Amino acid sequence: MNEKPLTHLALSSALWLAMLPAFSFAQSAPPEPTPSEQAQIFLNAGSLTNIEPLLISFHPQQILLEEENMKSLRRWLIKVKKMNLPIHIYSYATPPMARRDMTENSAHQRAMRKAFNRALEAKIAIEGEGINENKIALHALGPTGDNPMDRLRITIRRD
Repeated sequence: MNEKPLTHLALSSALWLAMLPAFSFAQSAPPEPTPSEQAQIFLNAGSLTNIEPLLISFHPQQILLEEENMKSLRRWLIKVKKMNLPIHIYSYATPPMARRDMTENSAHQRAMRKAFNRALEAKIAIEGEGINENKIALHALGPTGDNPMDRLRITIRRD
């Protein structure tokens, strides 16, 4: 009678041990934790202050980046790529000059679409240079009263 419970105990113990995950004591050391984005900004604070925003001006009807603008964007990205920081694209656009039968609201919406398309064009160019799309934020601002220029401002700072 005593043999049966002992046999059941041995079998159930063997079964439970077989279900446990195998663990090797010869594992390599755990990988070093990577610094968070905020820690990275703090550690690179000195070098971040000399990265100025990139300003690209556009003709009022222009959407696409010209070759000269692409060259300056590539030069700017060389400095930013090393730090793995977020990039903010602020796009400004003026409303159309010849509004004819366009209301103020529809002129503003057209300027917003133009600003968004320019920002999207810059985002595609930046992604083409190897920056992850999750690190790029678009800000299509349309017309602004204080500075009515058609331009892009690409920066690592969030306004």
